[in-house]
Order: sequence, then C-alpha cells, then structure tokens
Amino acid sequence: MKDASVYWLNTTEEEIHFIDAIVGAYDGLANVRRDYRLRDGKVFFKVYVAPGMEDEFSALLDRLRQKATIGEVLAGEDNETSQAV
Repeated sequence: MKDASVYWLNTTEEEIHFIDAIVGAYDGLANVRRDYRLRDGKVFFKVYVAPGMEDEFSALLDRLRQKATIGEVLAGEDNETSQAV
C-alpha cells in the first residue's frame, strides 16, 4: 500500500483474525497483515492504514478494544516497530 502508514498491534493470533474481519468491513480504511514482530516478548501484527485515515483507524481500535484483546499500538515502519501512539 503506497504511502500508507504502518502500525503494529499487540494482540494474539486468534484476535488478529477477528480484528481483520472488522477492519475489512470498512472499505479503504486499512489492511491487516499476518506479518508480525516480537518485541519485549509481545507479538505485534502489521497493519497498513490508508493515507488520511489514521484518526478513523484509531477510533475503530478504541471501539474494538471493547470486544478484542488489543495491547499496545505502535506507529512504525515496515521493518521495525517504533514509537507508541
């Protein structure tokens, strides 16, 4: 996804499937990947967020946290995690 923002979600493999299904219902918002990184013993899955949709993605995550286990959310790059958001 060119020019997309990369986020890393701390969650489980089971939960990422649920999160993917919900995010997929919002056409053009984001693309949840099964790519993951380990950081401090936690698993983070990659999400590409469409340009200009960062606030909507954040609001959706806030709502998803009521039903899904989502830990830290990090803004980052394709190859590494970086600062917490």
